[in-house]
Amino acid sequence: MDESRIFQSALSNFATDVACGGAIRHLTDIGYTLDQIVARLDYPVSREKAQRIMMESLFQNRVLLREEPSDALFEEQTQFEMEQDAYGRRTLRKVKVDQKSQGKMTDMTELTKLSLQERGAKLKGLPWRESVYDSKRDGKLTDLLYQKCEKDGGLYSYMSCDFALFHSDFLGQDAERPSFILNNRQREYLAGIRWEKPVLYHRLDQRMREILGKLYEAGAYGGVCFFAASREKLRIPTRVPSNAASAD
Repeated sequence: MDESRIFQSALSNFATDVACGGAIRHLTDIGYTLDQIVARLDYPVSREKAQRIMMESLFQNRVLLREEPSDALFEEQTQFEMEQDAYGRRTLRKVKVDQKSQGKMTDMTELTKLSLQERGAKLKGLPWRESVYDSKRDGKLTDLLYQKCEKDGGLYSYMSCDFALFHSDFLGQDAERPSFILNNRQREYLAGIRWEKPVLYHRLDQRMREILGKLYEAGAYGGVCFFAASREKLRIPTRVPSNAASAD
């Protein structure tokens, strides 16, 4: 790409950010899917540009992580916001990120900031305690995840997602495909995320617990859930559906 095209692309992205970046980030914060966001914008913006801003917001607010959850989750997070005065002059202001704003899709009580900092300091450097999910011992998976998230603080609970391996499947209508068990809104949410790495880590909010539970029951999920505030890793083996087992 030559310099002129690079400049035009940067200028276009800047114009999009100014016109509707705040709206896209807000709608992302409250759990809207990419298609819902694009449909609600007054400013004409391509799905690709809206997705870029949505992804930036998801990573910035730690809804999505590129690496496994770690002690870094307990560190104070800051970012820069643009402000404009009455004369149109713009300045950047450094602000602290309010993690609570990302809890709207989470239906459980959160730990206080002080208790999280104290717990993070005490647990820093300690090894993770690992266990393997056993339905006979642990009961229904979604109930177990809810209990752990409620205890641990939903903002610090994550699930591994290897959805990049079958991204196109989220929009498929073939009943033989694993994602067919998901409802339209769940498929729409997953399809709107750019799964840029083989594995990403998504905050284990209510929607993702429901998605995980459905995929697990269909034999389409195997991975790890992380509960950072208690240093727990829960490995979830891929389930063999009962009809497949009986066929063998």
